[in-house]
Amino acid sequence: MIQRISRFRAKVVVALGVLISIFIVACYTTLDYTQDLTFKTIKPEEDKPEPKPVVGLYKTPESHKFWETIFDTLENSAIEIENFDDAVKYVPKEEQLLGPLTKEVLLSRAIISDEVISEMKLKHDRVLENLPKKFPTSTYKKGSRGVVMVGGGRYSWLSYLSILSLRQTGSELPVEVVIPTIKEFEREDEFCSKILPALNASCILLADTFGPMVMLKWQDQIKSYQYKSLALMSSTFQHILLLDSDNFALQKPELIFDSELYAANGMITWPDYWQRTVSPKFYEIAGIEVNELKRVRYNRFPLKTSSKEEMNMSDDDLASVPFHDLEGALPDLSTESGQLMINKATHGKTLMLSLYYNVYGPKLYYKLFSLGEQGEGDKDTFVAAAEVTGEKYYQLKSFILTAGYLDSNNKFEGVAMGQKDPLSDYQIYQEKVLKDASTDNLSIDEQIKKLKELQDKDFESRAGTPLFTLHCNYPKLDPLDLITKDNIYEKDSMKLKYRLYGNFKYPNNSGDEQKEIDFEATQWAHINKALCEDKLQFEHFSKANMEDVCSFAHNQVNWLSSSD
Repeated sequence: MIQRISRFRAKVVVALGVLISIFIVACYTTLDYTQDLTFKTIKPEEDKPEPKPVVGLYKTPESHKFWETIFDTLENSAIEIENFDDAVKYVPKEEQLLGPLTKEVLLSRAIISDEVISEMKLKHDRVLENLPKKFPTSTYKKGSRGVVMVGGGRYSWLSYLSILSLRQTGSELPVEVVIPTIKEFEREDEFCSKILPALNASCILLADTFGPMVMLKWQDQIKSYQYKSLALMSSTFQHILLLDSDNFALQKPELIFDSELYAANGMITWPDYWQRTVSPKFYEIAGIEVNELKRVRYNRFPLKTSSKEEMNMSDDDLASVPFHDLEGALPDLSTESGQLMINKATHGKTLMLSLYYNVYGPKLYYKLFSLGEQGEGDKDTFVAAAEVTGEKYYQLKSFILTAGYLDSNNKFEGVAMGQKDPLSDYQIYQEKVLKDASTDNLSIDEQIKKLKELQDKDFESRAGTPLFTLHCNYPKLDPLDLITKDNIYEKDSMKLKYRLYGNFKYPNNSGDEQKEIDFEATQWAHINKALCEDKLQFEHFSKANMEDVCSFAHNQVNWLSSSD
């Protein structure tokens, strides 16, 4: 009996256990279901956290990786000194030595400590060793050629005028206008999406070329002249004509790209007004050996000297021969970088080293290259880099033609630099200098006498060599700027007081019937048509009184056409 009761109790316990289990599971399921409904009601599906990205799904472009490496190299070669402002300290003019630009005279223009020289040399050796020899083909389109400018704001407007002038020569080369910052790019929508494409031109954004990593780190350190170096890097062209946005082509650049001169050298530069004033300390920093006992040129013209001869100068010569006439030094004249032609495939290291000089330019290399003379900036960085890397270049021998006007006091005011055609220049240089057998047996003094005569006759500013470009750098062809200059603008008649470029005209090689082009009249016709007839939208004029601007432009067109 007791056994039966125990079995019954056991069955009851088991049954109760099962019931309790079912109840617990039911409660748990109901609770979970309720929680799920509540979750769906309160937190919609679209608010759920997005799935994490798959590692490795996004790949950095090869070109961005390359540029990250290049800029890391520049950073690792940063010059570390206590006071950058005094690293290259100019000496007051009255304390400098006078006379020919000998080594002693150049050294008297700036004070540079041995510690600074040592640090700069250390980092120069490092960057030169670590920079690659060439650009990878992922950074440009092989065989392509075109024109590159720097735009943004006012410079977008100026580059537009420059492109119109380029097209007037008959050139069909594509153009890339580099926009330095994203903010500027956003403001230039009309310019980039509508105006430029109609001219076979396009905008290039630096961030697209170099990638976000580079731009985030370096964008605050790049300004002014330095953008030109970046423009050369960011261009997709292999063969580049770099033009300042206020520089106007007067001939087809295709003719030069197709020439033996360009093919043989891969880089063509143009002279500035002044002799070179590169500090002798730069050559020490860069590891360039200058033979201070051998003169190999007079100004920008080579002397015929024996390659076996190690010295040809007396003690008296040391006190009178310009430093840059010596073997190993950069030849005169100083370089003007408003235009530059270069092959990225053959001169990659030149461009990369010049970028280094520009990145550390304002406080250091610009000062070393100019020693306080006019035109301080990027202009000598390209030739200096080519000299260091041993990559060839040709700098024109013909002097600049200065365009300008006579003011009310009959004083000449220069406004533009006319740079000569390199093909014509080189032809004269070959015939008059390189192939002139009459100088073979002349002494150095006799050669110099003859070269002086040639310089003054065949290579001076008005020798008749055709112009290639006209660099309108001051004042620029900007109505908003011109209208503020009381010395040249008549407020009552709303026009300029003078023909700023005189009566400058140049041959029309585009095939049109018109034989000559009146430069100034043509530019104002372009200005009037763009702003007042076609009403193109430029950021530079977004806040301007366009009624006044158009009155100015219209008056200029009428006046220039009647004064022809």
